[in-house]
Amino acid sequence: MRSIQLNRSSGSTLAEQIKKSIETRIMNGSYRPGQRLPSTRHLSEELGVSRSTVSEAFDMLMADGLISGVTGSGTYVTTIGLPTRAATAAAHCAELPAATRTVVNAFSWGPALDYFPFDTWQRIGMEQAARVRELAHEGEPAGFGPLRIQIADLLRRHRGLDCHPHQIMVTSGMTQGLDLVARTLLRPGDTALMEDPAEMRVRTTLTLAGAHVAHVPVDRDGLAIARAPRDFRLVHLSPVHQFPSGSVLSDEREAQIRRAAALQGAFILEMDNTSLVREPRRPMIAGPGDQSNVVYLATLSWTLFRSLRIGYLVAAPEMISRLVATRAVMDFRPPLIEQYMIEQFMREGHYEAYVEKMRGILAVRQRALVASWPSRMPEGVTLSPHPGGLGHMVTLPDGIDIERVLRRAAGRGLEPRNISSWFADPNRRALLLGFAYAGEFTTINGLRELADILATS
Repeated sequence: MRSIQLNRSSGSTLAEQIKKSIETRIMNGSYRPGQRLPSTRHLSEELGVSRSTVSEAFDMLMADGLISGVTGSGTYVTTIGLPTRAATAAAHCAELPAATRTVVNAFSWGPALDYFPFDTWQRIGMEQAARVRELAHEGEPAGFGPLRIQIADLLRRHRGLDCHPHQIMVTSGMTQGLDLVARTLLRPGDTALMEDPAEMRVRTTLTLAGAHVAHVPVDRDGLAIARAPRDFRLVHLSPVHQFPSGSVLSDEREAQIRRAAALQGAFILEMDNTSLVREPRRPMIAGPGDQSNVVYLATLSWTLFRSLRIGYLVAAPEMISRLVATRAVMDFRPPLIEQYMIEQFMREGHYEAYVEKMRGILAVRQRALVASWPSRMPEGVTLSPHPGGLGHMVTLPDGIDIERVLRRAAGRGLEPRNISSWFADPNRRALLLGFAYAGEFTTINGLRELADILATS
């Protein structure tokens, strides 16, 4: 590897230069299929760069299907002409330029940014900004009409949800949608059922609306409605992939929840943030029968990028009218220029191409986390079998000093997310390991480091 020449004044990052150099050697046959590459430690010392920089280069090569990691053995050149599933998925959709990568830590939480078509997004932004006079008006309280048409078409074709654009309301992210529903449907003192575990923002939002929050455990079939209080006004669910446990709501459990809600005259609040993960089931609102008591919340922020702050909800027309009335006394409308940009991004086909490409890439990254789970993890440390959003939940022994674990993890370049407070039981301890933001190689190395930390905590 001594022939790799790095130009520190180049416009390309050091990781990109290392990746390009290795890629050239693979393509010209200098590195043969099945050949083992030097370790990240060896390369970092030889090239005078950090190990994280070399890991970034390996991540990019893995994403392109040129190398693969074998747990406990090393990193090898793949067979040319037999790309990984990620590369195969990418080849079947429009080619999207990869964005400049920055070094990220293992288990960082959030959507991937390394393949987002920022050049296309910038072009669309410039074109929409030229319509400044049109963007100066306040817009529709339910959201930009053409965007709602695009969302309705997307839901019909990809989620089996046949709804009219008038049943869709654009929000400033999922949290605002949650807040709108809570303010509109809950009265002070009402009981709201909440999945346990679930995000803190759900508990906080429902509480601020004046509700009494009842935590209902989640098992392998979803929310255990039989263990819920008899009287309730609203039930919060994430049925497609429960966040964070990853449990999938079974058909039998769904039927039980629907019967209980109908008996109480209660509402079902369905949250869905799984656009970049293959869905194992349809949303509840897409099922047969009366859906007048179901509100479906989704976000685009976890599909595209977090600062976008655009989401949407789907509900019966009369429910949308009530929600619009609530919004009128809050902020009246979501940001307008972002709505115009997303509508154009969808209309030109970039959104679906990007989602399809990233689903293939993230499937490889998610499998890398599960398949590389170290056998030497201490007793009582378990990985959830299914992803919850863009991560996997790791349950730890009750009472472990999780702050010490986090400090030691940060010292080794790991960013697991502490979600212990998402449980009703204050003794529960859990982490959330993101698999989307970092590449496979970084994740695999991170798991080894995490195993060492937990074994001595």
